[in-house]
Amino acid sequence: MPMPPKTISVSPSRCIGCLNCELACASRDWAELYPAPARISLVFFRDGAKIPLTCFQCDNAPCLSVCRTGALARDSRGVVASDPEKCIGCRACSAVCPFGNIVYSQAARSAVKCDQCDGAPRCAAACPSGALRYVEDIDAVKAKREAFAKSLAAAAEAV
Repeated sequence: MPMPPKTISVSPSRCIGCLNCELACASRDWAELYPAPARISLVFFRDGAKIPLTCFQCDNAPCLSVCRTGALARDSRGVVASDPEKCIGCRACSAVCPFGNIVYSQAARSAVKCDQCDGAPRCAAACPSGALRYVEDIDAVKAKREAFAKSLAAAAEAV
């Protein structure tokens, strides 16, 4: 199955910690402005850094290999999505996700993870600072490579 042609690109240095991403995500399925059920979470660090985290859509996704009911599967876009009708609530997927990006929702009685809102991620649309963008996968890699090259050039000039 092909990997998703588009991805949610995260630029932590642009994040302002507004929580719009969590609120937009939570309102999708639960019609409430409360971030707990969101499929994206904003992690705050003591030094002031803020990083939005969501499913990385791993090539060799461990969640897929442990889900014995088929509740987690790649959709036609290559995105790992959860089917609450098939989920038995064992939480094995949560246990094996190396990034902690799959949670069990008591309200949904199912594993909950990012499915990129069926191709129109609300988190990216709600992000006022551009910390989250929905872009072609190759563009995300190119942008990160260019940013890293610029930081190397600046460091070289400082020496």
